[in-house]
Amino acid sequence: MIKCTTEIDETSQKSLSKYTKIYSIISLVVGSIGLLVYLILGTIFDNQYLDFLLLFSIPFGFGLVFLITLNKNIKNMTNNNFVNYYEFDTDYFNVATSKNGEVVGTQKIYYNNIHKVIERDCYLFIYINKVNAFIVNKNNLSAEDLRYLKELLKIN
Repeated sequence: MIKCTTEIDETSQKSLSKYTKIYSIISLVVGSIGLLVYLILGTIFDNQYLDFLLLFSIPFGFGLVFLITLNKNIKNMTNNNFVNYYEFDTDYFNVATSKNGEVVGTQKIYYNNIHKVIERDCYLFIYINKVNAFIVNKNNLSAEDLRYLKELLKIN
């Protein structure tokens, strides 16, 4: 059985939402450029065919809303003081989440119910569905425990 803990802090949330933030920035930039082109061409030419450029407001809006939401969530993590305690067994793993030293929830997850696992720099993200992931800090595991955990999670 492997036991480890992971603090759910600003750093782990930034790592989890890294690619979402990149896509949001790209969407915001593309939308901004399209709207800027619309404004420039709309002032030079009085042409109703330029109205299709208003469609760039959609990626602009999505990018802006996602960036604001991501930054707010990351900022909120600094105040939450959540810590996950993991116990990995051969068929399942248990997670106990504590806030300020008090256990606020526990969950038992079977490996065959895992949606996907993503490995990044210092973290393993164990997705239990398309949206929710458990964050495991790889630095809190020995090399042997990490190798065994990857075998359990079927990571190459």
